[in-house]
Amino acid sequence: MVTADGRLREVSPGSDPDLFWAVRGGKDNFGIVVGMEIALFPVSRLYGGGLYFPADATADVLHAYAEWSRALPREMASSVLLARNPDLPMVPAPLRGRFVAHVRIAFSGAEGGAELVRPLREIGPAVMDTLRDMPYAEVGTIHHEPTDAPYQAYDRNVLLREIDKDAVDTLLTHAGPDAQPPFIAELRHFGGAYARPPEIPNCVGGRDADFSLFVGAPPALESRERRDRMPADLRPWGTGGMNLNFAGVEDIDPALVRTAYQPGDYLRLTELKAVHDPGNMFRINFNIPPEEDAGARVRP
Repeated sequence: MVTADGRLREVSPGSDPDLFWAVRGGKDNFGIVVGMEIALFPVSRLYGGGLYFPADATADVLHAYAEWSRALPREMASSVLLARNPDLPMVPAPLRGRFVAHVRIAFSGAEGGAELVRPLREIGPAVMDTLRDMPYAEVGTIHHEPTDAPYQAYDRNVLLREIDKDAVDTLLTHAGPDAQPPFIAELRHFGGAYARPPEIPNCVGGRDADFSLFVGAPPALESRERRDRMPADLRPWGTGGMNLNFAGVEDIDPALVRTAYQPGDYLRLTELKAVHDPGNMFRINFNIPPEEDAGARVRP
């Protein structure tokens, strides 16, 4: 990576453990990454796809999903998208113009995927069922989202410790079909391997969350105001944090960025920022400002 002083540096656990820790989770606050060496996981196939339920099943889907997700192997990744599909030719005919609760599944275990999702299939008839064994190269088909046109949206997210009946009811009040929400909302299950401390430490936060709630709204002010009421009402179930991968252009305030990290990690990031980018050159981002006079406390 190239750091603010113009140096091309090789950053690894052996050569610079502090900077290596900061870059993995600190995003582009410490330099420009120009190359990576990445170890891959040997996953050739997975069981995945989607269950698309009609609007009148949304409450049953969310309550069943909250219960189902309590005891899953770490190989199971899942989420539920609540959205009204546009009435456009590129949308599959059964979904055009319809509000659906779209359960998304990616199970990378060796076998047993169909049995694991059986409780979800038993919720009731689905509008579409695309779950299947697939080569990992087709993992991008699971979300079934268009990729040929830009998508303009103002995103927000909140991390949740748990989802109980009251939390689901709150979510339905804002994002269910009866609310006619002017936004999309995705409840994503966390936990699993993400919840474990990494073998090589990094500063990625949010590992104490069981779920993330992502909301994407069109630019209109009224839509964004309605978007923000839902995270506010879900605060009793929140961790107080957010995930920067799902943050939007309105979340660049350093006070908001701070909530994406554990307090001790954020302090260490500001100290390392003071060492590697004291002038805050890399600031057009989710910025971590350098702490003043921190250089003496952190090894360059």
